[in-house]
Amino acid sequence: MLLVISTAGRLGFLPAFRLTLGFATGCLIHTCLLALGVTAVVVATPWAIDLVAVVGACYLLYLAWVTYKYRNKEADSTEQVEASFVRGVVMNVTNPKVLLFFFALFPQFAQLDQAGAGFRLLILGGIFALVTVLIFGALAWLTDKSLSQFFRKPRFKWWMDVVAMVLFFVLAMLLVFSLF
Repeated sequence: MLLVISTAGRLGFLPAFRLTLGFATGCLIHTCLLALGVTAVVVATPWAIDLVAVVGACYLLYLAWVTYKYRNKEADSTEQVEASFVRGVVMNVTNPKVLLFFFALFPQFAQLDQAGAGFRLLILGGIFALVTVLIFGALAWLTDKSLSQFFRKPRFKWWMDVVAMVLFFVLAMLLVFSLF
């Protein structure tokens, strides 16, 4: 949510909405993996879940580095708009907590012991992705309409970049330390 808010505040609604669509696409990917049984294999294989955590931590460190690298530059909105969808997908798919969330929550509602469970999982995933788009999209729109002038002030931008770098780094370290 914080990434959607900061993206909408700094770059506007379109990049934040594309980020949201990336998150929703990541939810659909997790749903397909769950319906195909891949998630069960990943969760049952300790090194596979560790690999997802390491990839997620590396991506968060990359985001911290990119934020640091471009902290004093004006945002190129065209480049950021195009990258925001991919960023949302990668962040969602490489988050082991999202993987575990889908694995723990969805099977409870899909009646796995009856025929058509895979289809029911896909329906649940579609509903979850739609809700993600609606909630995060509304949040992006509200942020863009109400707070964008505040977010674009140079001093606030600097603080937001610092907070984002620290947050990305801390989350990456938490993922790495969760392996031990």
